[in-house]
Amino acid sequence: MVHSIKVEPLTIDSFKPYGDVVQLEGNKNIVIANQGTAKRVNHIAKLENLRLASGPALQSAQPNMCIFSSAPRPTSGGRFDVKLLERHPYSSQVFMPIHQDGVKNADPNAACYLVIVADNGPDDKPDLKTIRAFAANSTQGINYKANSWHSPMVTIGERVNFLVLVWENGVALQDCEEAPISPVQVDLTPSFKNLNGKSKL
Repeated sequence: MVHSIKVEPLTIDSFKPYGDVVQLEGNKNIVIANQGTAKRVNHIAKLENLRLASGPALQSAQPNMCIFSSAPRPTSGGRFDVKLLERHPYSSQVFMPIHQDGVKNADPNAACYLVIVADNGPDDKPDLKTIRAFAANSTQGINYKANSWHSPMVTIGERVNFLVLVWENGVALQDCEEAPISPVQVDLTPSFKNLNGKSKL
């Protein structure tokens, strides 16, 4: 029997077990800054480099701020199949959309990428009974907690560029651990309107 789940809206509270939603609206600690011309939210995400507390067995890591340009993943019948999850054992990871290529007059509130997460199981692998999927729009970023299982980035319909921040040291299993999983089918309707995305770099 195929394991199937439905997409949930991405909210600050619903995503809390896995990290932070990086968005202005809905935050309770907005302050006015820049001589009254800007809104500011302090400490919007908990940035972590756990290597600092893990002793000399780990090589030190440097913050890596990069741009990640994600092509849309192929979908079939309004569904996306998840076959792999990953985690960054010692670092949080921020993804913040910066713009959508080739999209004129795009609705910033329209869902454009998928956030898939799962708890860690007793075997130190993803617990597929806990897997969840969230629909995010171009005004919402995410910050995965260190050691939080999640899918590689999944954009739907259009390419999305992200500003990414992660601590890395070039040691493969310290930077990123991958876990193939039994396929989980994510029902994208009705959150995503454009389901004709085809993967292309």
